[in-house]
Amino acid sequence: GGREDPALAGSAAMDYLELTGRVAYGWLWARIAAVAEANLASGQRDPVVMEAKIATARFYLAKLLPACGALLERIEAGSEPVMALDSGAF
Repeated sequence: GGREDPALAGSAAMDYLELTGRVAYGWLWARIAAVAEANLASGQRDPVVMEAKIATARFYLAKLLPACGALLERIEAGSEPVMALDSGAF
C-alpha cells in the first residue's frame, strides 16, 4: 500500500490512468455496439454506419482492451522497478 511505499502512487499513476481510460472506452464501445445492433434490427438508421460502429467496437474489444491485463501487471509490480535507479544516475 501507499503507507508502506510512498513512491507507489507516482510509479503507478500513468498505468492506472491508461487502464481507467481503456476500461471506460471499452464500456462506451459496448454500449455503442448494443445501440447499433438495435438500430439495425429496427431499420431506423443507416445500416452502413451501424455496421461500421459494430466493427469498430469489435476492433477495440479485440485489439485494444486486452492491453488492460498488462497495465494491471505493471501497476501490481509496485514502485521498485521504477525507483531502482539512484537519482544520481540521471
